[in-house]
Amino acid sequence: MWEVQAKNAVMAVLPELVELEDVDFSRYSSQYLSLAVSFAESGGRGLREFEEFVAARGLGKAVVGNFLLSVFQYLMIRYRRYGDRDVIKPAIKLFLTLKGWLNENGFENQWKLLLHNFVGYIVDMARVISEEEDCELALAYLTLINRLAEEAAGTFPEGYFKDLTEKSSEMLKKIRDRCSGRVSVQG
Repeated sequence: MWEVQAKNAVMAVLPELVELEDVDFSRYSSQYLSLAVSFAESGGRGLREFEEFVAARGLGKAVVGNFLLSVFQYLMIRYRRYGDRDVIKPAIKLFLTLKGWLNENGFENQWKLLLHNFVGYIVDMARVISEEEDCELALAYLTLINRLAEEAAGTFPEGYFKDLTEKSSEMLKKIRDRCSGRVSVQG
């Protein structure tokens, strides 16, 4: 029962992430979950409506950000601890959502911290995507992941981030070679 409520709540806030439908939320827990459940039960849909719902209760934007972060962290735990591949695409999409949301709402430092702490896992996910997805989808995801790795390498001085860029660039090159002629990219 609680898993269904949790999934419905997350899907109400992030309806565009349809891949979340395949995620097992049986172990998801967050101090903000009851707020998201109330939002879902009110008939609200979408991140903007959730922001308004939270604000109407006198809570700040940080609550919205923390809820999004809790969902992202849960997806990462499912991937790393349980090897759950169903979380890969929604995790990457939520990572991008967080990038935009955090930067738009004055939480730039939190974005940098998130990028620093998780881009390595995102690059690791690229390997799975390159093995399991069709050329067009794999190329799109790997291009995006490579850009995130480049952003991290340009933001942080540690050599680890340069290594991630090299790793993601190599995977991107392999997918381009494998898929040459099968995908048309227009600039």
